[in-house]
Amino acid sequence: MVRLLLLIMILLNSYVSNMKVDYVSCPPIPPRAGMDKQFGLAGPVSGAIGELVMVAGGANFESTPPWKGGIKSYHDDIYLLTQKSDGSFSWSVSQIKLPFPMAYSACITMKDGFVSLGGENSGGPLKAVFRYSLKKGQVAIDKLPDLPEELSAAGTTLAGNRIFVAGGLNKTGESNAFYALSLAGPIEEWKRLPDLPVKLSHIVCAAQKDGNGESIYIIGGRNKTGDLSAIFSTVYKFSLSEQKWTLEGDIRINNEILRTSAGTGMACGRDKILLFSGDRGILFNRTEQLNLDIAREMDPVKKEILIKGKIEFLESHPGFSNQILVYNVLSKSWSYLAEIPGKAPVTTVAFPWKEKIVIPSGEIRPGVRTDRVIILEVK
Repeated sequence: MVRLLLLIMILLNSYVSNMKVDYVSCPPIPPRAGMDKQFGLAGPVSGAIGELVMVAGGANFESTPPWKGGIKSYHDDIYLLTQKSDGSFSWSVSQIKLPFPMAYSACITMKDGFVSLGGENSGGPLKAVFRYSLKKGQVAIDKLPDLPEELSAAGTTLAGNRIFVAGGLNKTGESNAFYALSLAGPIEEWKRLPDLPVKLSHIVCAAQKDGNGESIYIIGGRNKTGDLSAIFSTVYKFSLSEQKWTLEGDIRINNEILRTSAGTGMACGRDKILLFSGDRGILFNRTEQLNLDIAREMDPVKKEILIKGKIEFLESHPGFSNQILVYNVLSKSWSYLAEIPGKAPVTTVAFPWKEKIVIPSGEIRPGVRTDRVIILEVK
């Protein structure tokens, strides 16, 4: 029996080692109307709609960085990416806009378009849910039932004919809510399922088959119950057949436990989940500590020194993890797959399109976004 288990583990690991990642060149997102530069979009409302990729909304700092008093801007513009017959890509700007400016919505791509859930804008977190599709060559936006509560930076996935949304930030902080909406037949209201074991935001959420049916996996995330945020390394599984949560383990590579939040991920094949990038938390906590020290310091000279140190730290921030990791839900094991070239984004989404994976825009260091769209093929 032990030999059989060892053989299975070897076969599973060799499957990961035979996986290959190819990167496809894509032009950057164009500037919005009246601007000479595209500053990039954190939390874009994005997914595949038919033959197109839609990248919309999002938030950025277009005039002054946040550490120098810049105000975050939320957008409603819609950009459409098309692949030509020669394989090249081109962008266009839709005349249609989002119902209102928004960012940090949970987005899930389906066969006939994608859905955005919640998010936020300058007024705070949102509960609105929209379905995006193509009708007569134009972007169509249809309303779905609102979430039971306002949620930003939540996780979402699709299993069967149901959309699931988990965690996120509500009006008071992180949430442990877990909801499902059935798209079969007449659309009803969201149903609350057993709560997450922990209140979490900025998670990766994916549905995958574990050998006993389909389950929902929650990877990483963060919450803040004290002065500094806790960044999680955990993998939780919700069995749809048993309707209960279990702790599957930690993100672990070469016996090292990795904490992560704000990364992206998606199911791959019959038993894998891909995890792209992520904030490991050390520098995130350091930023939080600097903010605390500045707020508590009463001496104006010392406060100014702390502020200068914070600016230097943020302007020299190295960015986030560029690793692509693979989780095998059957063996409950993690493997390293590849690296994202250049600066890897967080606070964005990964979704399938034309047998490729698209990761649009996002944040490449605190307060700084990218206009790059990553397109890759996992073979």
